[in-house]
Amino acid sequence: MHTAFINNVFAGKMAEALCWMLVHSLWQGLLFTIITGVVMLLTKKSSALLRYNIMCLLLGMFLAVCAATFFWQLNGDVYTVAGQQTAIGNVTQNILQGWLQKLNDYFKANAGLVLIVWLIVFLAKCVKMTAGLVYGQRVRHHKTHMPGAAWQQKMAALCRQLGLKGNVLLLESEIVKIPVVIGHLKPIVFIPLGLLTSLPAGEIEAVLLHELAHIRRNDYFVNILQVMAENVFFFNPALLWMSSIIREEREHCCDDIAVAQTKSKKQFIQALISFKEHAMHTGSLTTAFPAKKNQLLQRVSRIINSNNKTLSGGEKIFLLASLLLIAGLSLAVSGGNLAGATKARAVTSARITTNPAAGYGDDEKSVKQDIQLTTRQVITNNNIQATHKKPVEIEMYRKVITKDDDNKFEADAKQVKTPNAKPALTDGQQAELDKQQADKDRIQADKDRMQADLDRKQADADRVQAIKDREQADLDKIQADRDRKQAEADRQQAEKARLNPNS
Repeated sequence: MHTAFINNVFAGKMAEALCWMLVHSLWQGLLFTIITGVVMLLTKKSSALLRYNIMCLLLGMFLAVCAATFFWQLNGDVYTVAGQQTAIGNVTQNILQGWLQKLNDYFKANAGLVLIVWLIVFLAKCVKMTAGLVYGQRVRHHKTHMPGAAWQQKMAALCRQLGLKGNVLLLESEIVKIPVVIGHLKPIVFIPLGLLTSLPAGEIEAVLLHELAHIRRNDYFVNILQVMAENVFFFNPALLWMSSIIREEREHCCDDIAVAQTKSKKQFIQALISFKEHAMHTGSLTTAFPAKKNQLLQRVSRIINSNNKTLSGGEKIFLLASLLLIAGLSLAVSGGNLAGATKARAVTSARITTNPAAGYGDDEKSVKQDIQLTTRQVITNNNIQATHKKPVEIEMYRKVITKDDDNKFEADAKQVKTPNAKPALTDGQQAELDKQQADKDRIQADKDRMQADLDRKQADADRVQAIKDREQADLDKIQADRDRKQAEADRQQAEKARLNPNS
């Protein structure tokens, strides 16, 4: 009853087209996931800018395909949809087609319910996005401080260095915990309060160059598009993964610009580490520049080795699962379409055999009516012929058909349940595994080398501190000796005064 009410509320061609667009975006996203994975593997040595542009192009293509699907569903007639449903449902013994038929029937019957659940989550996402905009306005106008004139002049020089038209305002904020750019027409770079005095000037300049690179590249527009796409397709893991890859590559592009301007990888890496330490000391719940848990190590490793991010183990499993799902869906749909085409040819042949003088006509509607009429006639003739068979023969046919169907079902079930033997690895596959293991070993070696550098720096700092402590101890000892001599002189003077009170 409730489902019928919801379907009545959200009934209409547009609501149904939107529901089916959301459903179709799942398998379309899997296709783009596979393409994105291949691009990441092929562009491992390419520039971050090239990878970023390709990823943005793929995201735009995905959104264009979804929009085309919506208008196709909106303008499609009932016969097209029914034809697809019939084609999918013809081969009922195929497991994948059975699942597709169930899913198709469910979304057909509960389109309104699916749409209202999507709408609730979508509105919640929009409220969250609005809250982010309100937070940006609060940061603009509350608890902000103007840094010294020297930093304002330095900011103007950095803008000219990057070729930005007009100066970008630099403000210190008591609210933000990480450097952030707010606004596009009049952008402002906000720095956490006290950061300008707690870090070296070179590291602050490197971070400011990174933030100004976002402004020069107009990343604001792409980020808005990503947020809107994530709000609409919040349920689509493929879209969310593609969007996260774009955000990482965007940061890599700005890192490259900052490194190119400072001409010092070491200085920029030290800035990343300093910002991480600043966030830990201030007790910030948000991870500072960089943003993710392991992003610091990934960005530092990329800058040092000039290697782009490749696929992780989980991402490879996700891509393999996407490939298998797409292959299964293609097999099911192509098999259903083949069965549907075979049935259509059989009906057409029966129509021509029954009434050779009949033509298809110029109108598509007349063709459909002729085919349906001929199909009913063939079925009626078969039923009439079947009634003339003896009851014993009919029962015997029924038993044979039932037995064959049971045997075929058991054979299909065994074929599905029986695991395939693990194939032996070829030389190419073994070489690929060895290459992956070598990459892992190299990454681990880089981590160990970085950790060794950090330990060495810490040991140097401890040694310097020990020298300072030893020098301070020597000074304390000298001062103690002086105090002891002074005390002895004072005691002797007092003793002399006591013995010669008149002197």
